[in-house]
Amino acid sequence: MQQVSNASRSHFEIVVKDPVKHGDNSMSAYVSYKICTNTTLPQYKNKQPEVIRRFRDFAWLRTRLQEQNRGIIIPPLPEKNVVQKYQMTTEFIETRRMALSVFLNRVAAHPALAQSKDLQNFLEASEEDWAIEVARANHESAGSTNAAKKTLSSTLQKLKDLGQQTQNLVSGKHTDEEEDPEYLKVREYMFQLEAHLAEAHRQAQRLIKQQGLLGHSLAEFGTSIISLGKFEQGRLADDFINLGEKAESLARSSQEQAGSLGASFEAPLKEYVRMVRSAKAVMADRSLALGALQQARADVDAKRTKLAKLRGTPGIKEEKRSEVERELNDAQHRVESAKDTYELIVRRMSQELARFQQERATEMAGVLRAFAVAQATLASDTAKAWRTLAPVPSSNGAAR
Repeated sequence: MQQVSNASRSHFEIVVKDPVKHGDNSMSAYVSYKICTNTTLPQYKNKQPEVIRRFRDFAWLRTRLQEQNRGIIIPPLPEKNVVQKYQMTTEFIETRRMALSVFLNRVAAHPALAQSKDLQNFLEASEEDWAIEVARANHESAGSTNAAKKTLSSTLQKLKDLGQQTQNLVSGKHTDEEEDPEYLKVREYMFQLEAHLAEAHRQAQRLIKQQGLLGHSLAEFGTSIISLGKFEQGRLADDFINLGEKAESLARSSQEQAGSLGASFEAPLKEYVRMVRSAKAVMADRSLALGALQQARADVDAKRTKLAKLRGTPGIKEEKRSEVERELNDAQHRVESAKDTYELIVRRMSQELARFQQERATEMAGVLRAFAVAQATLASDTAKAWRTLAPVPSSNGAAR
């Protein structure tokens, strides 16, 4: 899989290795990984920590990073695959190990995420300390969720009551009028990019599969030709056997390259499909943040209208007006909070999208170049191998 290149990468060297399967029951079995880190960041107590983590720990870290860093594109994890997890094949475990390594190195290469306390705990805390830290963070998160539950419930209820407007909020349509036109172009580009990358990934899978099948067919062809040569005599027998051996040798090369392309070509394409989806998730969060801001503004307008009516109605108790004034004040604070959140996401995204595009262009160029070199090398080696069985005649008629 592709390497991660970034200036922040100099602070970290992270290797995910030594996967170990635990448990005999396929449904409850899991795999642990050793994570070896070498870092120059001063906040790390141990500059070369080694820890053991499992997939759910990676998933918790990513969720935590999303919660703490709105507006930042969090690198993706490999998808959960219940069927493959049930089978727990060596290939599945190795593919996941490589993807987890890419995830961690992308996080560590990010200028903001690299400083994350959660990442530090993930990379250097013992298993016992890590479990305590996760429990503490989950407890704090639950407390914050309970504190905001009434406000959130009220907001969600209002959105549900809006019917079609809610549908537009999810699609991002009704927020477009307030969005930067250049950002809307980038958003549309991302939607199209995902479709094209997904199709390229599907075709890469087909190509690699066909190359593997070609190698298998060459191997069977070589075996049959060698068997045929054993029934011949003299030079013809030698020619058949040589042809069969060359075919078997090329079959091994073809199958080896098919396996190599899975890691160096197909996997990076798949990972970038996931990266685009992560970018789209941040875009969806931006639309929700703008929708929340618009809803907060609407609440302020409604409270102002209500207060104006009360002030213009004779006989209304002062306590009633004071209560609505407090509600208006609270609503205005919610507008400021929603505005701060939205503007923070916008600022971060302007940097994130530029960074994403630059890294994607650099890394994908490397992936395509490596693919072209691999194909050219295999074609050259194949031509040389066949050429030894069919010497080219020289100008005087002699073989050379």
